[in-house]
Amino acid sequence: MTDQRSSAASADLSRLCELLEQKTAIFKDFMSATASLKDMIKQHNVEAIKMLMAQRRDYITFIGRVDEAISKIRKRHPSYEVPETRKRIQSLIKTLESMISKTMRLNQDCEVTAEDELDKLRNDLSGIGNSQMWFKGYSGNSGEPRFLDVKT
Repeated sequence: MTDQRSSAASADLSRLCELLEQKTAIFKDFMSATASLKDMIKQHNVEAIKMLMAQRRDYITFIGRVDEAISKIRKRHPSYEVPETRKRIQSLIKTLESMISKTMRLNQDCEVTAEDELDKLRNDLSGIGNSQMWFKGYSGNSGEPRFLDVKT
């Protein structure tokens, strides 16, 4: 019976390592998508922005699923009994913590870039707003512009 528990614990801890590695890989993809998103915001590429936002949403969903599986294992095994496994898990967790920190900074940079681009667009559009009368008339006069008059 003890061997069965030990075997199950070993399998769970091995699975935990796999899940942490999977989460690391997903975070790498998330970071890449976030870096690309920042570039696409600067280029005003709306279609690419939509695609990257959808990708990031998918990655967040995947990470959530992995976290649920990790949580289940950790509830069954709150401590790591095997020193080798403990070291591997701690190393993976440290890598993830570093990636999460980098991702948070990158995401914040992306948000700042988006806000800056939106402010630039607002300023550009507000300058155009004052000249809107030129679209409605000719030389500030309302009515049909003379150069559009087909009757000469």
